[in-house]
Amino acid sequence: MAAPVASKILLPDDTSNTGKKVRTQTRVVGADTVHEHFYVPEMEFEVVSRFWYSSTNLSVSATVQDGTATGFLWLQNPAASTITAVLRRIAVKENASAVLVMPTGPVIDFTKFTFTGTASGASVTPLPARTGAAANQMIVRTALTGMTITKVASLGAFHIPCVETAVGSHGASFEVLPFNPYGFQRGQSIEIAPGEGLVVWQSVAGTASDNRRFGVQIEWDEVDLT
Repeated sequence: MAAPVASKILLPDDTSNTGKKVRTQTRVVGADTVHEHFYVPEMEFEVVSRFWYSSTNLSVSATVQDGTATGFLWLQNPAASTITAVLRRIAVKENASAVLVMPTGPVIDFTKFTFTGTASGASVTPLPARTGAAANQMIVRTALTGMTITKVASLGAFHIPCVETAVGSHGASFEVLPFNPYGFQRGQSIEIAPGEGLVVWQSVAGTASDNRRFGVQIEWDEVDLT
């Protein structure tokens, strides 16, 4: 293969040029002073703030939930919101509060949804990345009052282990959605747009008098819509 040949473009004197200018940097190459193009990387969108939410100890349900009328948590981005929420991390930790044989394998599901209506259910405040940051626009709700929900698809689930003997120890942890270092690029993270949300619900039943408990940690960025 032949070696590449350097080519140069001679620009006119810009003292009388009123048009757009090409931004370059100059470098001396041999006997020539040449103009080199350079690139200024920018994020595809602007991060308004980052938030963390850690739940209280949640009790495994003995019966199945559906996510649309029953569930544990609903992260809801209001239709009038001016941000998109970019999910960065979801983690689950689980244990049991007492000794008991629990042969079932409950599943905690994390499902994206769309909704209509105006949500008015109880909410909790997440932790912002820094003091003085803009208030969160995506709302963490413990009740879905006011919303009519349509589930879209599951983005991941946590399978709670069974307990086969009453005297055995029990505990597990799992990252449903690991930290995503590429969260600033479109198409590389789960996005929750205005009018969408994320529901945490149980899709497989537990055991009668189930004493298994779990907690979830969710981290997200709120970014501008442009």
